Amino acid sequence: MLGLKRGAVALYPHEKAWETEAQATMARLRHILGPVAVEMAHVGSTAIPTIQAKPIIDIAVAVDDFDALLAYEKQLRAAGFYYRPNAQAGVRGQLLFASGSYYDGSGDLQTHFIHIVRTGSVDWQNYILFRDYLCTHPDTAGEYERLKLALAAQLPTDSGREDYVQGKQSFIRSVLRRALSDMLLGKMVDILIDRPLGSHHPKHTDMIYPVNYGYVPYIFSADGEEADVYLLGVSQPVEKYKGRVIAVIHRLDDVEDKWIAAPTGVTFPPDEIEKAVNFQEQYFQHEIEMLDPNGDQ
Repeated sequence: MLGLKRGAVALYPHEKAWETEAQATMARLRHILGPVAVEMAHVGSTAIPTIQAKPIIDIAVAVDDFDALLAYEKQLRAAGFYYRPNAQAGVRGQLLFASGSYYDGSGDLQTHFIHIVRTGSVDWQNYILFRDYLCTHPDTAGEYERLKLALAAQLPTDSGREDYVQGKQSFIRSVLRRALSDMLLGKMVDILIDRPLGSHHPKHTDMIYPVNYGYVPYIFSADGEEADVYLLGVSQPVEKYKGRVIAVIHRLDDVEDKWIAAPTGVTFPPDEIEKAVNFQEQYFQHEIEMLDPNGDQ
């Protein structure tokens, strides 16, 4: 089955045909867009084989330039992809194209959503992170399915889709935080230091950084900003550093997490990490997740 009446909320068991259709759709898009489409992926629930989904195919397309993409609007429309300039007014940094008989005027079905995002953006990262985490964590995927089924049972009417979407957001945010932890813990990262050891906080000038503090370019936290990192074990100010992520600080009363990096082969116990970051983390409820020394990361 493919397609759902606009505004309706209904879930169906996964079908292998959805992946086939997604691949065919991406081939059509690549033929039209050529090199303008930098990356492309089947995302959303129809890309997760273990859960039920609305039978609408979601494709994410990463481009460097929205205007370059919109230059192909006529060709996309001729191929059945209709630009919806007001459909995602609340979603910053994305464009939406949609397919189905509702859009060509021959019926009332929506079959495809094409999400246009910027290359290397938090939107692209999150589409891929969420899909991959659920594909590799079946228990979490099952939680998501149960949540979706409960919401669909509560909101089955035409007016329920927006509430259905909003009802998933808290779960999606929590999964993205876990997925980012999985992605970074134990990995080597390039850190750009924008607040070196001994510098003052740009707003709270009485706060002096006792460690180097920066961010990982092109890796985004839940607040949409690049992931912040405390660099421990480096006793002089630096502008950039390649270090290993050894821990994550989960802020329980904030949307973002903070990462702890150190030189290769160097680690710190939780109490030393707590002491090193207390100058800033004392203002937040938090817990520290350490890299498992016996794990695969």
